Amino acid sequence: MIGWSVLRWIGGAVAAAGLLCLTPASPGAIVVDLNPTALKQAIEDGKKMSDEDLKTIPTRFGANLKEDLCGGGGEIRTKTVTLNRLGGAIARNPEQAEQDKAKIDEQIQKILDSKVLRIAFDFCGDTADFAEGSTATLEQGGKMIKGEMAKPDRAKKNEKGPAYRGKIVASFPYSSFDPNAATKITLYPPVGDAMTWEVDLSKIK
Repeated sequence: MIGWSVLRWIGGAVAAAGLLCLTPASPGAIVVDLNPTALKQAIEDGKKMSDEDLKTIPTRFGANLKEDLCGGGGEIRTKTVTLNRLGGAIARNPEQAEQDKAKIDEQIQKILDSKVLRIAFDFCGDTADFAEGSTATLEQGGKMIKGEMAKPDRAKKNEKGPAYRGKIVASFPYSSFDPNAATKITLYPPVGDAMTWEVDLSKIK
C-alpha cells in the first residue's frame, strides 16, 4: 500500500551553538496557510523528488545523521515538507494512491487544518526509556514557548556509542511564535545537558 507507513508519518506530523544554516527547498518563511496553488505545488514537487531527496529533510538542523547518529538534532515538519513526502509516495505507487484516495484526501485536509508546528528531535541515551520526560522550547526575542511533548518513539539499539537512539516530537501552536524569526530551539533530556540550536525560520518552508 501507499498507505500506512507514509500515512502514519503524515498523521504524526499533523496530529504531533552558533547559527545553523538549513538547506531549504525554496526561500521564504514557514507557510502556515497554504492556498490551493501552494498545496498543489507542494504535492507536485514531492512527486518529482528522488527517494534520497524525500529522506533528506530540507528543514533538518543539528548533526548530519549520515556522519553522527548521536550528535543530536531534529527536523521541522512543516506543512510543505509533509505534502512533499505525500506527493513522493503518490508518485511511487499511483494505482494504490487512487485506491487510497479518500484516506489521502483526509490526510491532506488534516495537514491544511493543522494549528501546530511539529519538531521531531533525534538523540541518544543509555537506557531504552532515555527520551521519556524530555521537554523542548522555542525562544524568540526573549519569549519562551514550551512545546507539548508526544510519547517518544521506541528506541533502537546502537552498535556503538550510547546504547540507544530515538525520537521525540514536540508541538508548538503556530499562534505562539513568529514563523519569520530567528529562533533558538532547545531540547532538555531528562538526563544530561540541554541541546540548543539557532535556526532562522525565515529561510525555510
